[in-house]
Amino acid sequence: QADANATLIFTFVGMKTREIALNGLTNVNVEMEMDAEQMEDVVVTGMYGSAKRLGSITGSVTTVGEAKLKDRPVANIADALQGQMAGLQTFTSSGEPSATVSIRLRGINSINAGNTPLIIVDGAPVTASALRSLNANDIENVVLLKDASATAIYGSRAANGVMIVTTKKGRTNEEPRVMLKAQYGISAMAADNLPMMNAREYLDFRELVNPALLENPTFQAHKEWALKYNVDTDWKEYLFKDNSPFYELNMNVTGATDRTNYYLSAGYYSQEGITHHSDMKRMNLRSNIDTQVKEYLRMGLNFGLSHEKYRETFSTSNGWYNPTNFAKWADPSYSPYTYTYDENDNIIWGDRWEQNSAMGGLYNPQYVMENQPSWRQTTRLIGSSYIEVTPLKGLTIKGVQAVDAFDYRNSGVSYPELFGIGTVTESFQRFYSFTFTNTVEYKFDLNSMHHFTLLAGQESIAEKNNQFGARTEGHSDRRLMLLNTRQTSAQDGFSATRTETVFNSWFGRVEYDYNSRYFFDASIRTDGSSRFGKDHRWGTFYSLGAMWNAKSESFLEDVSWVNDLRLKASYGETGNSSISDYAWIGSIGSGMYNGSSAWTIGNLSNDKLTWETVGSLNIGIHARFLDRYGLELDYYSKKTTNMLMTVPLSYTTGHASYTSNVGEMTNKGIDLTVRADILKEGDFFWSVSGTLNYNKNRIEKLYEGIDEFENAGTGMKYQPGHALGEFYYARYAGVNPVNGEQLWYTPEGELTNQFSADNSVFLGKNRYAPYTGGFSTLLSWKGITLSADFSFVLDKYLLNNDRYFVENSTNTEANNMARSMFRMWQKPGDITDIPRAGEKPEFDSRLLENASFGRLKNLTISYDLPKTLLAKTGFLQGTRVYAGGRNLLTWTEYSGYDPEVDSNLQLGNYPNTKQYFFGVELTF
Repeated sequence: QADANATLIFTFVGMKTREIALNGLTNVNVEMEMDAEQMEDVVVTGMYGSAKRLGSITGSVTTVGEAKLKDRPVANIADALQGQMAGLQTFTSSGEPSATVSIRLRGINSINAGNTPLIIVDGAPVTASALRSLNANDIENVVLLKDASATAIYGSRAANGVMIVTTKKGRTNEEPRVMLKAQYGISAMAADNLPMMNAREYLDFRELVNPALLENPTFQAHKEWALKYNVDTDWKEYLFKDNSPFYELNMNVTGATDRTNYYLSAGYYSQEGITHHSDMKRMNLRSNIDTQVKEYLRMGLNFGLSHEKYRETFSTSNGWYNPTNFAKWADPSYSPYTYTYDENDNIIWGDRWEQNSAMGGLYNPQYVMENQPSWRQTTRLIGSSYIEVTPLKGLTIKGVQAVDAFDYRNSGVSYPELFGIGTVTESFQRFYSFTFTNTVEYKFDLNSMHHFTLLAGQESIAEKNNQFGARTEGHSDRRLMLLNTRQTSAQDGFSATRTETVFNSWFGRVEYDYNSRYFFDASIRTDGSSRFGKDHRWGTFYSLGAMWNAKSESFLEDVSWVNDLRLKASYGETGNSSISDYAWIGSIGSGMYNGSSAWTIGNLSNDKLTWETVGSLNIGIHARFLDRYGLELDYYSKKTTNMLMTVPLSYTTGHASYTSNVGEMTNKGIDLTVRADILKEGDFFWSVSGTLNYNKNRIEKLYEGIDEFENAGTGMKYQPGHALGEFYYARYAGVNPVNGEQLWYTPEGELTNQFSADNSVFLGKNRYAPYTGGFSTLLSWKGITLSADFSFVLDKYLLNNDRYFVENSTNTEANNMARSMFRMWQKPGDITDIPRAGEKPEFDSRLLENASFGRLKNLTISYDLPKTLLAKTGFLQGTRVYAGGRNLLTWTEYSGYDPEVDSNLQLGNYPNTKQYFFGVELTF
């Protein structure tokens, strides 16, 4: 119903707005045009209440769609997000197929409490490890809620931001569709920038360091043998593979009727590690169903089941039998194979040796891995159901029930042939978390200009975690490797833990907008947590947000080159309770006293322990110009108060520490996202986008009466005025050219040849990168699509602990050396950074390296067969073939295996990997 000369405005999610003047028309046909910008991230689901259009949210929200996830050859989807979302940092510190990914959003908010965002999968809060259980092909989008306006409604769990993962569903009246997808590829080591000496170089270098070896008959005989038979082992090549296969198979069925939509899928993922006896297999099943039972009643069930089975090479050891260490340390003048001689004195290589007495009795690491196998299995269920009732227009009553549950089992043996004693270990863990959320939402308008949304809700979360483990020794027969089948008397070990956690919450939100021009919202939430003392369990958190849609103003309505312009501001508080379950309560433990078992005080109680709070200010702008260029810029300032910290105590108290609310910290920074559709002509399309986050962290206050604390042996020190993670070491001044001795600076800047930890100072170099981001480009033409994603991390530093062993002339008899040792000081006048023979390196700034890096994170080229050709088959709707790679190029100054390690130091980490893959996708 409209006036004869009215103008109708047509809007639809993911489509460009159309305005049509009637001019007397009584029948209007409208063809909507897709908006590439809006299609990518227009709808935010998974929040409390109904789904929201991105343009109506006052908070800072970023989203990534399925295109950035579905073809990535990784088991953990968080790896594919690196560099894709401004403010989000993800690091894969290990190349193990089953590796977890560390995730942070807008910096570090806490010293000792958790810093991982709250992760929600289809309404179910989950732990970060759950991301590894998800099939990337099932995911519709990933949404980040970054500021208080977006996160405060989640209260107690949202201090570190919120990540919402939404899986796929059918769309109303969608025809049934079947998709089959297969992918295959190989993995190899991504990088190694610390070249080692070959056999001749190493043997010559040992003589240089120890001239007595020139007259040592045993050493000279070995050197003559190695050079005669050209024995020059590259242990890295022996222990690591450069063509480890992986493959993935997926099938899904999706569709909808006028009342029910469905999405069903099954997937299988298999990946071998780049070391032997390292692998992962995963099976996935998913069923997402929504149905409109009655006009007033809607129900749905999202159900995801996964089973993982994997082996990890580096689960226990960081010594010689860690393959990464062995590859660097082992003497290249020895072979991993046995040998004999023929009648002409030619060497004949045999099988792999198990133990080599000439190498100090070392076992072959391949043999060790074979005889110390372990198997890990996790079966996980992530699911949610809902019932939604709309008894009145605008009124929605909704109940959501969600579960995250898993069973984990670890089985390991050490066969008696290895180290002379057989052992068996078994451990089991069962975890579940049930979440019950009930909301009432009411939407109404006044005069079609004033739009209101009122939301009230209640939520309860109950978690239980049970673990037990057992270990037996004395197994003498490798055929009988069960806990109860040991043949000799030996030590047994048992362990068991049980924890329970409960959260109860009440929350509410008010949203208002005036004519889609001025937007305001406010939220409040009260949370109670069993992790705090009974009189301090409840905390109240709130937010206020506003947005001005300037494009809706009359002075911009006719400015055609401005497509969108929105200004946002918000402030609020969120809480953090990510500590151990019973940190507040005094506990009793067992121990030994005077040779007898005794009861002891396990940990000190703190009845006043309560919420850590993060106050957050956000100011942002969202704009789009000329229908080609997009800009999102946010400034944020966060302050953490009542930090949950482990307060150190004198050991004379009988305790090392206790947990308390002390300390303050700030994080300030910017998030920047830019997009440009450079070419949109005919069949050509070319777009580029980039993200950047800058974060400045600062400790403002520490413990009561203590203004500094050094973590001994870590190179880390906490002190107000400095960033968390700033390295604290003695400054290496180089080598005295006169005598080859090492030199250091005192805190006053004077030179000394005596190393002392007392000379340590803050170096202005941080383990947490202040700059992170990425760059992406997409080019398509007639069904051919090329996409490339780059990521970068700047001003990140990492202590290269590997160099302590392979740039150490006092260690040449046990370890191979890096080629950098050719720079070692040898005579007066030499200018170098490597001291003379006999000078042992220290843990100082010399080992601290710039671990900034840039990566070609993902590269994919694909071809979609023409639909006109496929239509002739009568059953094929789409055929897509593609090929690509992950981590194909890495640019870094870091000299170790990989700069992505998320730690203060790197020693023996499983090297990160690169992949080459191809695949095919068929749609019926």
